[in-house]
Amino acid sequence: MFTNYLKIAYRNLLSKKGFSIINIVGLSIGMTCCLLIFQYVAFEYSFDRFHQHKDQLYRVLQAYAPQGDAMDLGHAFTAQALTPALKESVPEILDIARVHPEDAVLANPARPENVFEDAGVLYVDPAFTTMFSFPLATGNATNELESGEALITEASAQKYFGTTNAEGQLLEIAGMVNETYTIVGVLKDLPANSHLQFAVLLPIDDLLRGENYSNEPEGGWSWNNFTTYIRLTPNANRSVVEKKMTSVFLAHRGDVLRQQGWSAAILTQPIADIHLNSEVTGAGNPVMGSHRTVYFFLVIGLITLIIALVNYVNLATARAVNRSREVGVRKVAGARQSQLIFQFLSESALTNLTAALLALVFSTMLVPVVNDVAGTRLTSALWLNPGFWLAFSLTILAGTLLAGLYPAFVLSSFKPASALKGRTAYVASHLWLRRTLVVIQFGASIVLLTGTATVYSQLDFMRHMDLGLDLQKVITVRAPRVLPENIDEAAIMQTFLEQVRNIPGIQNAALSSTIPGSGFNWNGAAIRKAADDPSNAIRGVATYIDSSFALLYGLKLVAGKEFSDITISDAEGTPWTVIINETAVKSLGYSSASEAVGEDLDIGGNAANIIGVYKDFQWSSAHQAQKSIVFGPTTTGRFVSFRVATPDLSGITQEIQEIYNTLFPGNVFGYAFADESFDQQYKNDQRFAKLFSMAAGMTIFIACLGLFGLVAFTAQQRTKEIGMRKVLGATVSNIVSLLSKDFLKLVLFGFILAIPVTWYVMNQWLENFAYRTSISAWVYIISGVAAMLVAILTVSWQSFKAATANPVQSLRNE
Repeated sequence: MFTNYLKIAYRNLLSKKGFSIINIVGLSIGMTCCLLIFQYVAFEYSFDRFHQHKDQLYRVLQAYAPQGDAMDLGHAFTAQALTPALKESVPEILDIARVHPEDAVLANPARPENVFEDAGVLYVDPAFTTMFSFPLATGNATNELESGEALITEASAQKYFGTTNAEGQLLEIAGMVNETYTIVGVLKDLPANSHLQFAVLLPIDDLLRGENYSNEPEGGWSWNNFTTYIRLTPNANRSVVEKKMTSVFLAHRGDVLRQQGWSAAILTQPIADIHLNSEVTGAGNPVMGSHRTVYFFLVIGLITLIIALVNYVNLATARAVNRSREVGVRKVAGARQSQLIFQFLSESALTNLTAALLALVFSTMLVPVVNDVAGTRLTSALWLNPGFWLAFSLTILAGTLLAGLYPAFVLSSFKPASALKGRTAYVASHLWLRRTLVVIQFGASIVLLTGTATVYSQLDFMRHMDLGLDLQKVITVRAPRVLPENIDEAAIMQTFLEQVRNIPGIQNAALSSTIPGSGFNWNGAAIRKAADDPSNAIRGVATYIDSSFALLYGLKLVAGKEFSDITISDAEGTPWTVIINETAVKSLGYSSASEAVGEDLDIGGNAANIIGVYKDFQWSSAHQAQKSIVFGPTTTGRFVSFRVATPDLSGITQEIQEIYNTLFPGNVFGYAFADESFDQQYKNDQRFAKLFSMAAGMTIFIACLGLFGLVAFTAQQRTKEIGMRKVLGATVSNIVSLLSKDFLKLVLFGFILAIPVTWYVMNQWLENFAYRTSISAWVYIISGVAAMLVAILTVSWQSFKAATANPVQSLRNE
């Protein structure tokens, strides 16, 4: 019996090839879009779930708030002294490890000509290798890193030694620590779904013994430069552990925080939740995702599939008239309604299964394209997961039922007498459903089109917003990490600047510890007027610049002096000489910028004096609101910036490189353009826009495919009417208008329905940005016009084809 059902279903699909192709292609595209989006969602949610102890692993967060206010989300940077304090005082902590990132210069002593600058160096505590499941390719898995030992990944081993069998090899590290390390093991290459991405692991004790941290003030509690991970006992109460850790923290820092008017808490973040919470930053996790983005795409995937299923329902119910006699004959021959329902569900199943197989092929072909266009990291590895095949099978089953159940009941419910006479009143009564579904289809499509326009409008707004900085024609170079012994760093850097300034085409050169878009040196600094109560302190950020930085980047002084107006000895003396921005002026309670000049501040316990005020500028992305910024003076720095006044950028960079290599041998020269570096902050937004537009394009195509089929079927049903009208003198334009206007009205209704939905959804998305564009009327108009034009072309093509057909043929065929 079942075989018979499949044979009949197969014949019915072949008998109406055009409609079958529309159904199968529409469903396959919808499923392809769904598969790609579900792969993306599954990948985003798979982060850090491969660790053996994933349910016990947490990242430690520090949260702050003015006394009496609610705590913020917290940040993942902690002090070095927190780890031993927690390990000693919280018994629920089985293991604890600090992580500190390093951008170091690495070289193989056997091949000193090959020098690399690598940002993937992590200093870690011994427990790191046992807490996390990063398996070794070679080496002893039970070993903990000791001083002078290193672990590297297979990719790094190939890079530095030309082979993955690098155990026992030597690797020179130059950065915060200058030492030669012995490779004691090679880790397998890290999974793409690990929030921790690194190339080399080094023992953190080597870092703590170095000059950067061995003399850190306040016993290692003042600088929050580490990320801390803990592994709790299996039955540990997380909230109880957080209270204990907070007590330990406040025992050491409570008095300082109370004096500054702040309250604090230590929180924990499950490791599986780290990747999708980009608001919380920490070391070693350069690639971050967003729960909101994943939810958006999950909804888009479902909408796309539903639109494809709507096509099937529309065409199946529209074709009910043609199949009424078939149903009548079957019922007269003794077929029961349940048998007819199963027959039509078999057709739906065959259509969905064929579409699903095509979708698998399309998805396999498109994964590399999507990865290339949108910058994602999807792989087919997900298909090896039994859960994927279960979800895929459920999708086919759901598609079969959703697309086939309603048409099956409609068709199987025809009365034999009416069906054999070809009466279609019952089918006509369901016309409202088809119209409603078309409205919903195009409404959803227009929502996605308008959403795409809004996303790109926001990207354009961010790229062209007035930053208060001039990033055009600025090249940035990393300062050297390796310097000869007993060299005066400030003197050699000034020599470098002077020589580069003599290159024709270089307008200016400047030093700084960070550059726009790369964050600050000091986040969360407590800033207050020197005479104020500590409870009045505000939270700000700080970085260091030299006397040429403001001129080079176009910072505008609104009051006071520049660093160039005072001597370096004065600038770096006591109290600390600083320039602040207008936001800091307002936050500190000064009535004007000129009033702030000359005032004394306390910045994290350091005495400071304001010599100037800069006009507000946007140092970070549009996601972040303007911060209170403090600039301190420096004669060194991690970055060197150059403003060029020549189109010959390759020639300029080559000359800079020659000077760099002469003055700083053993370092790696690399450069970037300041505007491109700044735009890297919007990488996730650009990826979101590309994926969103691809999904919107697929959705509108599927909707038009269904509309194409409906118009074709309507024209087929009204063949004789069209023939009669032509014989009676109707023009082609009259007939095209007759067949098109009803469908175009439905598209218009879909547009009206889409407006409030789009306004709500996209305003929710725009809340991610501190600075955002408004959803203007032109976004709706352009999206609506685009959808209408596509619909007109779709409808007009079929209408024109029907209108230009020979009326003799249609009238002869009775």
